Amino acid sequence: MFSQNKGTIKIGVLAQVATLAITLLPALTGVTASMAYTWTFLQMLTLVMSLNLITGFTGYINFGHIAFYGIGAYTVAYLTTLTHYNPFLFLLPAGLVTAVIALLIGRPILSVRGPYFAIATLGLGEAARTIIINVPYFNYSEGLPIAAFFAYDVYSSYFAMWIMFLIMFLITLFLKKSRFGYMLEAIRDDEDLAESMGIDTRKSKLVAYILSAASAGVIGGITAITHVYAHPGFFSIALNVSVLVSLLIGGGGTLLGPLAGSAIYFFLADTLLISFPYLHLVIFGVLIMGITLGLPRGLVNLLYRHPKIRYILTDA
Repeated sequence: MFSQNKGTIKIGVLAQVATLAITLLPALTGVTASMAYTWTFLQMLTLVMSLNLITGFTGYINFGHIAFYGIGAYTVAYLTTLTHYNPFLFLLPAGLVTAVIALLIGRPILSVRGPYFAIATLGLGEAARTIIINVPYFNYSEGLPIAAFFAYDVYSSYFAMWIMFLIMFLITLFLKKSRFGYMLEAIRDDEDLAESMGIDTRKSKLVAYILSAASAGVIGGITAITHVYAHPGFFSIALNVSVLVSLLIGGGGTLLGPLAGSAIYFFLADTLLISFPYLHLVIFGVLIMGITLGLPRGLVNLLYRHPKIRYILTDA
């Protein structure tokens, strides 16, 4: 991808802060339909930002991200049905469980690179789903409903996802300004060179992978609470592809990229569905292919390379 200077980081921060403010409005108005729609966008955005921690910063294309999202959802649902406690109490355990699993899985699969890593992660979601539906504790393919164990509150679910968005923004900002973030970007640009310069590439990649997985686990847990149900559909490869495509459209390893990519993917998909209900998938697929082929480094790279925009950002 590319490195950001202070100006590009500044515009990314401003965009994220503006989004934080705008996404508070539906909760303040109390319109349930607006809250539900905005919550869905926040869910997509936070998932893209969590994937950005590994794919965007290190360049490792991860097709198994959805596995941690689903495991987090089932962790919250299972602990809720087991204890009958408020499911929000189990969001942290969901992150810890997915972090431990990522630690165990990450050590072997991060030893391979490029398309081999992508292939190695491709089956993680399906493997996790297969295990889940064959374990009686998780109620097989029926899933785990949790509505009977707590008083559902739409505001709590909304603010939980909003806070997760804030946390992902702060983590990304930290990486953009920290030595560890620079190490990850060095791995992305040239892993062999980074290793020759004394960077512990294996450890750095593993930490990024664990952080990304734990974030996805918490997001999955919040989603299970919001849907009051954890089911095998949480391991959908289609969602993983949507999140990955959104990141590639916007530009990985940046503050603005996940936001731009998520917004384009989310709102373009909805607009096409309404305007062309029978052809929306065909049109959408052609547009996405055109964007990714025309902008291999993402939309924000094009913006930052434009002379006038670069002048405004660096002199702002």
